[in-house]
Amino acid sequence: MPSFDLTLLIPLLAAHFLSDFALQPDAIARNKQRIGTLLLHILITGLCAYLLLGDFREWRIPLLLAATHGIIDLLKLRLAPNSSRDAAAFVVDQLAHFAIIFAVSAVDWTRVGMLAPWWKPHNPEGYLNTLLFLGGVIAVTQAAGVFISKLLPKLLDTDTVELQSNTGFAKAGRYIGYLERLLLLLFVITGQLAAAGFLIAAKSVFRFQKTQEDRKQTEYVLLGTLLSFTTGIAIAFAIKAMMP
Repeated sequence: MPSFDLTLLIPLLAAHFLSDFALQPDAIARNKQRIGTLLLHILITGLCAYLLLGDFREWRIPLLLAATHGIIDLLKLRLAPNSSRDAAAFVVDQLAHFAIIFAVSAVDWTRVGMLAPWWKPHNPEGYLNTLLFLGGVIAVTQAAGVFISKLLPKLLDTDTVELQSNTGFAKAGRYIGYLERLLLLLFVITGQLAAAGFLIAAKSVFRFQKTQEDRKQTEYVLLGTLLSFTTGIAIAFAIKAMMP
């Protein structure tokens, strides 16, 4: 079983979530078929990896990550040009990016005189935990939100736009999901599993009491809530498991 260097893995994962979600607005995501937009996204990807790795003399690893990221995105555009609402294409795309990051993190770069980050002699645990939390926040909010928004219509086999418009303020459900998954992340990291259970119970009771007597809307609320909790808990435990 390969051994992964956390001093590489955590910064590169944080850089990925930062560049692929927090710093990729809808305008870039929708227009990556334009070469200029795709190159801008690749540049942001490489720059995030370069800055978070913290070895400002080492540009080869960020360049490798940026180049492979661009190739994966280009293949996605060629093989699945209409994948903006395709959950399977999103999952395959993200797994490909993660595979590259884990493969890079399995290499001992110090043997070839590479990678001596500025933060390693000072407070490496604090730095890595900060990046892990940053990446975790983006993962449970934006990344999980994108995944759920693509998967939910497939599971219900219907367009959820009308259901969303009948359930309250525009975009309110998205931000409620962000907050509940963020709280789950905090509760799991701090070991407050009882509080996490209370949050799940309270949210479920409140949402189902407010649900109208409409089967489609009930299924939408139930499935969306369960997907949100499941995704949030899975990411939270993965983050906790990687903590140095």
